[in-house]
Amino acid sequence: MVIDANLVTAQICAMSNAQHALLSEQTLSEMRPERIGARLKLLREALGYTPSEISDELGIERTYWSRFENARRPVNDTTAALLVERYGVTLDFLVLGKWDKLPLDLAGKMRAVLSAKNN
Repeated sequence: MVIDANLVTAQICAMSNAQHALLSEQTLSEMRPERIGARLKLLREALGYTPSEISDELGIERTYWSRFENARRPVNDTTAALLVERYGVTLDFLVLGKWDKLPLDLAGKMRAVLSAKNN
């Protein structure tokens, strides 16, 4: 059996574009790599880690975390799941920017980081 990789790629892209058309502009905006990277950086800072410390904690290459934060590489499922398991952050927060289901202590730490940056 021979699979035409170009055809498969075209079908995946078409499905992805069709799904994106169903999402609101706000959701699409929150899903941009830059926005996700900013939330990853906020989480890291709220936890009191340097980029090298959090990457060591998660067992990933230090350059990967930097690429995640700087929107040069999308965060993978495994890393996102590790963040959920270890630190209590939600996928809703990581992907969509929704704060409502975050643990109160974690949300408080992140708000404190944001407040310090704004002052």
